[in-house]
Amino acid sequence: MSAFSVGKGLRDGSSLLALSTVALIAAQPAHAANSGIFGGGSTLASLVMRQVGDCYLKKTVTGDGYTFSSSFNENTPTPGKLPNSCTTSPILLLYGGVGSSAGLRGFVTNDPKQLFRGSVSTTTAAQTIQLPADPPKYLESAGPAPFNAYPYPSVDFGAGDSPLPSALVSTTGTASVFSYNVSPAANWQSAASITATRADTTSTVAYDATKFGKPLQLPLFEAPVAVAVNVPSMGSTGTRVLNGVKWTIKSQVSATGAGDRIQLSTAQVCAIFSGLVTNWNSTATIPYLKSNGTTGTESFAASNTWHAGAAAPGTGGGTPYANKSVPITVVYRSDGSGTSFIFGNYLRTVCPLLDPNNTYGYKTIFTAGIVPDNSFQKLVDAVKAQGRNINWIGASGSDAVALGIGNSISKYGRIGYLSNDFVVPYNPVTTTRPAAARLQNDYLRSAGVYHPGQSASGVAKNFIAPTPANADLAWASLAIFGVTPSTSWTYNDYNVYTKAFPSPTYLPGSGSKVNISGLSILPLAKAGGAYPVVGTAYAYFYSCYGAGSVGSSATRVANLKSFLLWFYDDSRARKITLNNGFRPLASSWVQNIKAEYLQGATSTSITAYNALSKVNGCQGVTGGAK
Repeated sequence: MSAFSVGKGLRDGSSLLALSTVALIAAQPAHAANSGIFGGGSTLASLVMRQVGDCYLKKTVTGDGYTFSSSFNENTPTPGKLPNSCTTSPILLLYGGVGSSAGLRGFVTNDPKQLFRGSVSTTTAAQTIQLPADPPKYLESAGPAPFNAYPYPSVDFGAGDSPLPSALVSTTGTASVFSYNVSPAANWQSAASITATRADTTSTVAYDATKFGKPLQLPLFEAPVAVAVNVPSMGSTGTRVLNGVKWTIKSQVSATGAGDRIQLSTAQVCAIFSGLVTNWNSTATIPYLKSNGTTGTESFAASNTWHAGAAAPGTGGGTPYANKSVPITVVYRSDGSGTSFIFGNYLRTVCPLLDPNNTYGYKTIFTAGIVPDNSFQKLVDAVKAQGRNINWIGASGSDAVALGIGNSISKYGRIGYLSNDFVVPYNPVTTTRPAAARLQNDYLRSAGVYHPGQSASGVAKNFIAPTPANADLAWASLAIFGVTPSTSWTYNDYNVYTKAFPSPTYLPGSGSKVNISGLSILPLAKAGGAYPVVGTAYAYFYSCYGAGSVGSSATRVANLKSFLLWFYDDSRARKITLNNGFRPLASSWVQNIKAEYLQGATSTSITAYNALSKVNGCQGVTGGAK
């Protein structure tokens, strides 16, 4: 197993993944911002947060590569562009893409110095850590303090694609969240190296509700996670010879559309990410689930069939994807990653259904405690424990995973998982962005569509592309099973991954053979076009805020609420979300979040600390979040 990472020692403007337009942009004058909002965490959300931050201020930060353009069109999409109609505010939002686990760490500790990438595993020696992923730009290098330096002066929010731990408010600690002493303490953007040592070698850090109020986690948008691939474009013949390898990908719809490069069945995804199949020329036997709920076996190459729209859709299975050995190299997140959590939630839900007797080890590999988790390493270790020989590559941050998979011939055969904004057609970094796969969902399985191009009710069907609309179809299934947002919800209620099928619920078409009671709804959504690997990016907020780095506590909270109301409701913010391959939240979710936390003087609303009047989210609190 090897390690792959970018971003070590990256400085503003020096990223290996700098947007292709950066070199054409001259240095900009310092912004006219007089207030700031500072956050960090999820790299899944990082590009969106930079773009909405630019739009809200109506100025791009220096070198970020985005441009305001009349040709912006979220339906195309148009990567790298922003609406000309963006607003003008005096508030600059800055966001550090450091990974979901680091976003949780910074939030729990309320310490901006905890927003760094990299895992510090030892308690006895300092270890080198990394600045945030770049892109996006996480500071304004041409601006005045505090906008031109990192770490940020305060933590207004953390972010992650995995939910807050259910026992976050506890006297015994919080889900393995540690705090670190970091050197130097300031101006990391100018440091030759940054080191960290664990601050407390014996215990985890507890979220302090007496200082910060109740913790809040608000979903930002509906987030498809793509199975990212680097396989060649085929053309109409479905075959191509490159570097002496004859590739045959009959399911390829196009080279440029969302998910069009290859179509993979549930059986194939589970076989790849269990280490059961490790080569693109494989014809190994893998398990699959039939429409009646019984299991069967087929060749890994059985799904290499002609796509819908081809002259003979659904035919041609059995031909290997490559005529000679091409290893399937999985590139995964080595850091604490909410994207890993979303993908793991899918694997944990669907894969054991294919192998109920554990013949192929799926029930052992894809089990609770291993997936879902921010650490994909747990799954890697479980696969190796089955004695399977894998050569997977770990990469820190979505930017590094995208580069690790890439689109060059030298990296053909690589596969992984990435949020939509890092794959074709949404990622503006055309030189390295991977393509994505269409995936079979359970609705197609129940209709007997096991392979691309097979027919249901006489109509040839393709698998499901990772698009915003298809993610929304999955989210819509939550309401079918009684998930309705309420202003009485706590942060645990906003955990969409634990929204499970009630008892008794059986897999469609299986009669009472396959009981799915208690399983996560999203990966088995009850809709024909529902994309099965979907979740959200959460922003973690405090109920009570004290004085921040810029302005009073009252100004700080007013700025934060104003931005959030704009983000959730404004058409420009929603269009930017779509342009990145994500779906804005449905109205019922938005209205509930606004009513519960952002509007009016309710007991749950986010509030500025006032020692003489401890109301709303500051009831019983002393100080507020720094």
